[in-house]
Amino acid sequence: MKSLFLTALVFLLSTFVLSARLPHQAVAQVQDEQVIDLSVATDEAEATGEAETASPSADVEQKIQEQTDNDITERTGPQRSRLTTYLTENPPAELSWHNFLQHAIYSAVTNGLSANIVVLLILFPVITSVIAAFRHLIGLRGFGVYAPAVLSVALASTGITTGLIVFFIVLMTALIFRSLTRKLRLQYLPRTAMLLWGVSLVVLLLMIFSAMYEMTFFMAISIFPLLIIMLLTENFIETQLMSSQSQAVRLTIETVLIAIVGSLIIGSETLQRTVILNPEATILGVAVINILVGKYAGLRFLEYFRFESILER
Repeated sequence: MKSLFLTALVFLLSTFVLSARLPHQAVAQVQDEQVIDLSVATDEAEATGEAETASPSADVEQKIQEQTDNDITERTGPQRSRLTTYLTENPPAELSWHNFLQHAIYSAVTNGLSANIVVLLILFPVITSVIAAFRHLIGLRGFGVYAPAVLSVALASTGITTGLIVFFIVLMTALIFRSLTRKLRLQYLPRTAMLLWGVSLVVLLLMIFSAMYEMTFFMAISIFPLLIIMLLTENFIETQLMSSQSQAVRLTIETVLIAIVGSLIIGSETLQRTVILNPEATILGVAVINILVGKYAGLRFLEYFRFESILER
């Protein structure tokens, strides 16, 4: 009887203890589940926030990469791959006296030389010949030969629209800083250095502004064409000092027009493929054209309009 009573007492006590512990365990388990759910939700929210933050940057990077891929001055990328593929798909014929340079270029490109560099080196004399023809046959002067030629390469790298926007921003900045530094009465070289200081500062602010507002057409500009555009302001200022404001503006407009034509020549994929497959004919043709243009001694095209009244007599 006593043993039965003790057994019942132990059963009741154990039932009471278990009933007292189970709610606490259930509450703890629920709390643990809530903490886990909360941490998972927090991680998901952080991941979503990171994805939302990262996605615009990824889009910007993609747009910048797309613009860079179309840059002929880049050593890598699809532009180089297209030219290299085209050259390898059209190997030169058997070696002879008229295609030795094509064989050399084909061998160098297959060994790792950038096809873009080869094309630019062949096309650069073509551009300078076009500039000379503009000067002696049409009558457009510009800032000599070097400035329009390098500006053509810069516009081909940045794109004509973006390059022109940057060029005129730099030009207006140079004009403003020239008027400000004139009161300082500085010598020529320190004054030019101050102009470039102001231009560099404005271009830096422009880059920061374009990055803040994701203006990818400015962010994709590399340092090489940017420096070319900035250094051309010296030609403009020097022309202003030696002649007049109107003369400097006219030469600047002529330089820009010639550079646009040159950038279109560089950017022509048909012309790129032609010169890389026919380098000998291109180089000899450029030499012959320069000789013929240099021998021309008649009136230029624009001079017919300038001296129209005299010619009618």
